[in-house]
Amino acid sequence: MEYQVANIKLVDAEEIRPLRHKMLRQGKEFSATSYDRDNESLTFHLGVTIEEKIVSCATFYPEETNKMREKNPYRLRGMATDSNYLRKGYGRQIMQEAFQILKLKECNLLWCNARIIAVPFYHSVGFQEIGDLFDISDIGPHYYMYKRIK
Repeated sequence: MEYQVANIKLVDAEEIRPLRHKMLRQGKEFSATSYDRDNESLTFHLGVTIEEKIVSCATFYPEETNKMREKNPYRLRGMATDSNYLRKGYGRQIMQEAFQILKLKECNLLWCNARIIAVPFYHSVGFQEIGDLFDISDIGPHYYMYKRIK
């Protein structure tokens, strides 16, 4: 297989909505790819691009969690990698970059609601789960997961 150069960068929410739709909201209206906090000043989006195409993405913003008490928690949402680019380390690359950015923002906890299929990936980058499996309507079963940022 030919080696492809991947770049990771901060991107706008509009740039990652097509990938969110393809991988996370298939069969739903495109409007389902827009999150309420996408355009807030403290929100940031990371994308991995190959030949100008975003192949992996994630969104991060400050949000309290009722599962843990921390001073500056951030939430991870909309993490997705194009099915043609899975298992090439792009998700890990996003998370490593995000951990550095979150440290600079003095974030001490990153949390998310993880689909079952993604739990092994989150474990591999240092997340743990708390509580039981729960269902998010129209999406499916999830675990609450977190990682302390040090």
